[in-house]
Amino acid sequence: MRIRTRLSLVFSIIASVLFILFGGSVYYYSSLHRNRDFLNDLRERVEITEKIFLEKESFTEEEFDKIRNQFLHTLPEETEEVVQLDGSGNEKFKYEYPLELQTQLPKNKNLEFKWGNKQGISRLFRVKGKDYLIIVTAMDETGQRYLMDLRKIILSLLIFGIPLIWLSSYLVTRQALMPISKKIEKANSISASNLHQRLEVLNPKDEIGQMAIAFNLLLDRLESSFEAQKAFIRNASHEIRNPLTAILGEAELALSRKRNEDEYKTALKAILYEAEILNQTVSNLLQLSRMQAVDEKIFLESIEMKSFLNEAIKSYTYQNPDHQVKLMFDEWEASMKVQGNRSLLFVAFSNIIDNACKFSDNQVVEVKVGVRHAEVQISVIDRGVGILKEDLEKVSTPFFRGSNAIGIKGSGIGLSLSVRIIELHGGRLDIESEPGKGTILTISLPLEQPS
Repeated sequence: MRIRTRLSLVFSIIASVLFILFGGSVYYYSSLHRNRDFLNDLRERVEITEKIFLEKESFTEEEFDKIRNQFLHTLPEETEEVVQLDGSGNEKFKYEYPLELQTQLPKNKNLEFKWGNKQGISRLFRVKGKDYLIIVTAMDETGQRYLMDLRKIILSLLIFGIPLIWLSSYLVTRQALMPISKKIEKANSISASNLHQRLEVLNPKDEIGQMAIAFNLLLDRLESSFEAQKAFIRNASHEIRNPLTAILGEAELALSRKRNEDEYKTALKAILYEAEILNQTVSNLLQLSRMQAVDEKIFLESIEMKSFLNEAIKSYTYQNPDHQVKLMFDEWEASMKVQGNRSLLFVAFSNIIDNACKFSDNQVVEVKVGVRHAEVQISVIDRGVGILKEDLEKVSTPFFRGSNAIGIKGSGIGLSLSVRIIELHGGRLDIESEPGKGTILTISLPLEQPS
């Protein structure tokens, strides 16, 4: 069932039930009010009848009949009588009341009763040592007509009002949900080919507007992801195609004619150089792909930073003997530890140190370690070409290379891979650079808390 139908159904049922309860309440309390008013009229008739009876001896029979006709019989089908009680239980009544009622009348000082379609009141009183019973009955014709008319009005309102409530609920619900229907239609028309389109936000303060804003933000993230994916594929293809083209070109050139041993060695060295670039690019791509797919549940261990960094720098300089790296620790911070994955951190530090060495033309790269605000901060300082201000926010994007990095060996993947690894460890990477003077990359990792 659609939300529109379900909401209109719920609203209609609630409104109909309230409508019926309201009509029933009006009828019920009107009936009580009419009954109370009519009983008050009957009580007045009982009092008048009692007074006339007590003053009967003061009037002649003609005067008594005149007063009686004037003050009594004013209610529809009114009857009244005064019966003397002799205690025998065999009183004779002027009117034929039900036997059960005849038994109850002499026993109750004041009694309210119904007799067919009439209502009545009786009262006991004593005069000159004798007991008398006054009985007055009448029919509430006005009240019955009023209640009958009220029933007709309420039933008419229910018969015509409930369908009107259902129709109104449906129309109001449809109108209220119309913006959602339009947004659903618009959202269904958005695909990978037109991700730039957005939902219209009419009122940003209501729920529909907030939903549209949230959906637009989702589209923003999707569009960014699609653009990043396109750029990644485009750059990856470019980075892989270049060394492959160079390898094929060198091989074809070497095989185009017979050459001497030195020429073949030169060609093979060129091919090896391009193959190493291709191998590094593919390795970085695989590592970056694994890091982007990881669910952040990586194996962590306690790592003592001094020995770890010494080991990482020693391994790096062994593989790159032309690069110079200098590690500096504060003595009192030499035993600092972090929770991390050794192999992943090794990849991150190696990439960052390799970048610093390549972009500083093999000048000395300093690695300074300190503690700030319960974090280990490792600053890698070079005095190379630096990073242009407009490129600072883009250097961690895969395959991005600054305009002043042209001619320097690299694939543009290492730094983005390092950033991902550091983020998985709950850390961050801050970059400060000035073109022509060098760059400072500061890695911040949370210290291991003592158990």
